[in-house]
Amino acid sequence: MPASRTLVAASLVLGMGCSSPEQRDATPTARVERARIERIVVATGTIEPEDEVEVRSRISGIVQAVHVAAGDQVENGRPLVEIDRELLAAQAAEARARLSGSNAELARAASELRRAARLTDGGTMSASQEEDVIARTRAAEAAVARDQAMLETLTIQLGYATVIAPMKGTILDVDAKIGSAVASVVSVTGGTRLLTIADDTTLHLDGLVDENDIAWVAVGQPARVRTEAYPGRTFAGKVRKVKPLGERQQNVTYFKVEVLITDPDAAKLKPRMSADADIVAEVVEDALVVPETALLYDGDRIYVERRVAGDDQPKFEPATLRVGVLEQGRAQVLEGLAADEEVRLK
Repeated sequence: MPASRTLVAASLVLGMGCSSPEQRDATPTARVERARIERIVVATGTIEPEDEVEVRSRISGIVQAVHVAAGDQVENGRPLVEIDRELLAAQAAEARARLSGSNAELARAASELRRAARLTDGGTMSASQEEDVIARTRAAEAAVARDQAMLETLTIQLGYATVIAPMKGTILDVDAKIGSAVASVVSVTGGTRLLTIADDTTLHLDGLVDENDIAWVAVGQPARVRTEAYPGRTFAGKVRKVKPLGERQQNVTYFKVEVLITDPDAAKLKPRMSADADIVAEVVEDALVVPETALLYDGDRIYVERRVAGDDQPKFEPATLRVGVLEQGRAQVLEGLAADEEVRLK
């Protein structure tokens, strides 16, 4: 138990010890103490990796092999999935043959062009005939360029048949199955997702903060991340981003907050874990503190029942307060009480 809470608990015991056993049961009290108190703003969300990529195929086809499984660590450029390449290989061979024929046609047209130039110089070929030869040569050149481009395209697509890792990271999920058909990323559907890879060496919490608390949150503030997977354990972090535009959910406006996890044991956390981040928005080192159960409300007025000094029998009077930070059952008193005064608990 933190020292500040121990002081308040001890004061509660001491305050109750001032009365008879019957009075202790009827009139529990606590003393006003000086202690450290924090203003905590909670961001609720999930643990996310720093970078996450859905890998999709650049070509359509049938999955021939899958080289990885969920949880595998991969390096940038490692083969992940193989798409059947037989059809592409056949198309590339056909394109190569067409290119060979086009080059032959270009060589013949170039030879005719050289001969036409000599005949024109000798006056035995008309200008129109020479123009026809030049046109056939240009057409042959265009055919070679077209077939060369087609071959290069098919060669590139053959390279895409091996899907490689775009980054170093961990395989989160594998959707591809051997024998399944996949669509390329240029299709109307945006392509078939093969797998998901993430850089989980750095993690952060994507959380939501209620609009009533967002004014207290700022970039750089420390935070403590809590998960159900590790009860009683927190992971150190700090606020990295605060989205300026709120979003409406069930008639409540929330703001997205990103908390970078800086704890040395961050590797224990896993992507998509539910988590809460206790953002330390304000710290008062030497605050006047009372248990929150001492506070009473009358409309907007906050007050406590303060014990009147000097009476043997417990006697209390109302004292209006101005309250600051509230934290885990404790309240900071800004005005209305002094240290060591005794208040009644509800």
